[in-house]
Amino acid sequence: MKVLVLHTLPPLLPPAGRIVDEFDLSAGARNIAAALPGAVVAGVRGEAREVLALLDAHRPDVVFNACEAPLGRPDLEPHIAALFEWLGIRFTGSASGTLALCRRKDRTNAVLASAGVPVPPTGVFPCILKPADEDGSAGIHADSICADPETLARARARVSGPVVIQEFVSGREFVVSLWGHHEPDYFSIGETCFRNGLRLITYAAKWDLASPDFADSPLDYNTAIDPELREAVLAAASGAWRAVAARGYIRADIRLDADGAPYVLDVNPNPELGPGVGICRAVQEAGWSWERFVHKQVEWA
Repeated sequence: MKVLVLHTLPPLLPPAGRIVDEFDLSAGARNIAAALPGAVVAGVRGEAREVLALLDAHRPDVVFNACEAPLGRPDLEPHIAALFEWLGIRFTGSASGTLALCRRKDRTNAVLASAGVPVPPTGVFPCILKPADEDGSAGIHADSICADPETLARARARVSGPVVIQEFVSGREFVVSLWGHHEPDYFSIGETCFRNGLRLITYAAKWDLASPDFADSPLDYNTAIDPELREAVLAAASGAWRAVAARGYIRADIRLDADGAPYVLDVNPNPELGPGVGICRAVQEAGWSWERFVHKQVEWA
């Protein structure tokens, strides 16, 4: 079987407030190809004709889709998947409709709520303000948590686009990785351990490895979770998978309220694929080899 591992290249100038390393997917692409002897790895800026030329040159049976920000624009993430669909080419991961939906947190929350998946309520303080149309925790900082209308107004003034404003759910936070063909048949749960007063995953915590926020938010896969809580967290994440019609793999951020009830904070159908991080670490923590996971994704494409 001929597999093309296709990834987007980082822009020369990243969007304002974001670092270029966030957009460098080459390590993830190489990590995928290492599990697929004979696979071809190709990086693209993201223009349609560029992708079409590669498809014509290599004629793959399956594309392993590692594209996130064509032309340096995260909002174009669904477009390459839509191109594969239009051409009838098998590809890994979620369909373009799911990728497009999860690009907008406000619309995703509406879909989750309508499906009975718990999401944080609105109109409650303290609250958190997040850009509705960004990914990778872009635009999220310590002062995104707002205690009252005045601090909310100041936070709103810093964000030019649409926003999501929800109750800041202050309990334990879990990262749930799910994978399967059309159903979330397998899972791995890690807990984000906040230290030194950090209360949420900021942009720096996710991408600035030298920052205090990164050091103060380690992910622990050996955390103690009693069986009842594990089932509740997994039910919320699995409900999110089904609500957004995911395929292949996703990651969902789940947080508990003061009573221990889980709420879905975010659904990411295109998580990081680099070695030792993201979905790669999650499947290995669950006892899978990376090779098994990658081969299953190709099989399920």
